[in-house]
Amino acid sequence: MSSLETIPRMSEVANMLGNESRLILLQLLSEGEKSVEILSEQSGIPVANTSQHLQALKKTNMVTTRREGKRILYRLESGPIKELFLALEKFAVFSKAQGHALLTGITPISKNNLTVSELQKKIKKGGNILIDVRSKEEYKKGHLPEAVNIPYSELTTHKFPKNKEVIVYCRGPLCLLSVNAVNLLKSREVNVSRFAPGYSGWIANEV
Repeated sequence: MSSLETIPRMSEVANMLGNESRLILLQLLSEGEKSVEILSEQSGIPVANTSQHLQALKKTNMVTTRREGKRILYRLESGPIKELFLALEKFAVFSKAQGHALLTGITPISKNNLTVSELQKKIKKGGNILIDVRSKEEYKKGHLPEAVNIPYSELTTHKFPKNKEVIVYCRGPLCLLSVNAVNLLKSREVNVSRFAPGYSGWIANEV
């Protein structure tokens, strides 16, 4: 099939991805299989809306399902959807950085967001707690050195010392789990920072 013949389908896919809520759900599903209820809880999107978005994504072969008892679990399709999402994520980060650089001449670094070099120094110095907030399955496949795994959904069950900095990370720079984790821990007056590049950024820098 020539590239011209695929344009209508490409337009359909682009239209499907042109929705922030669907991108959030795809981001969460890239971290592993989840139910509608878990996706709703982690995304902050109402259950009914979450279900509608998932059905739309399923119709375009971006997600698939399986039944486990009374629950229906969603996961990314076996096709190159993860690669597509990663490419979109990389371009979004690149585009934002380029646009900011044109306006200010510098690349933005948000407060409480750590770069690779900053995290390296903190790991070497010690005295902090590095937390991987991804799923247990993803953690087992690979994680940052010295990191412990506390999935985002389990953070509320843990207590953290006041005299140590907690550093959280997840899959990549646009991963919402680490953003939500920072907000959650800040509300509990924990000294917390986010390693924004995440696991993919750590690997990409060949640390």
